[in-house]
Amino acid sequence: MPNPAPRKRGRPVRLDRETILAATDQMLTADGAKTFSMRRLAGRLGVSTAAIYHHFPTKGALFFAVLDARADELRQPDLPTDPRDRLTTIVTYLIDTLYELPWVVDILITGETYGRAAMWILDEFATSARALGATEAEAVYMYSVMWRFTLGELTARRAADERAAATRRGQSPPHWTESATPDLLGDFPSVVPLLPQWTTVMAGYDTAKAVRDIIDGLVANLGSAPGS
Repeated sequence: MPNPAPRKRGRPVRLDRETILAATDQMLTADGAKTFSMRRLAGRLGVSTAAIYHHFPTKGALFFAVLDARADELRQPDLPTDPRDRLTTIVTYLIDTLYELPWVVDILITGETYGRAAMWILDEFATSARALGATEAEAVYMYSVMWRFTLGELTARRAADERAAATRRGQSPPHWTESATPDLLGDFPSVVPLLPQWTTVMAGYDTAKAVRDIIDGLVANLGSAPGS
């Protein structure tokens, strides 16, 4: 019997960076970073993982490319002239922008920034810090302090959102101030008068004010930062 004709293979699926980035953005927005995998992405796109790795050698590189693409779509804010006001506006803008990407904290806590998209923020920050008298080393220190505050603020906002979601489901967890036992508080008398005020005080918490307070402290201590 003659050999059967070989099966014709279809054309390989063409996959461009934009398609990968769009699908990744959608998956991250829907399910977060923890459940994301290159295999799941490939299945969604109907391609092999090799086709994705051809454009993005690692998952981290893909995530930061998504952040870059998002940043390119954003309008940079109008910045005030005063250097301290500029620093406050820059950091507050950074926090508010990253907050719109619920999955971003899981990526940023790896210790990296987000590439080219962060350069204008860093450049504006350094320029403003130098205008206030900071050395180059002090500008690095100031930015690092504010970056760590940014990660903490994003984490706190996410926790608050999760608490609010639980409350909407009728599963409101007790505030930690309500869980402190008398036996515990007996060992920490300075804490006792603070607890009844805690939620009221924090209800008036303002991110921009907190940012400005930290910046004022950093500026007041120029000359004493590590490397100055």
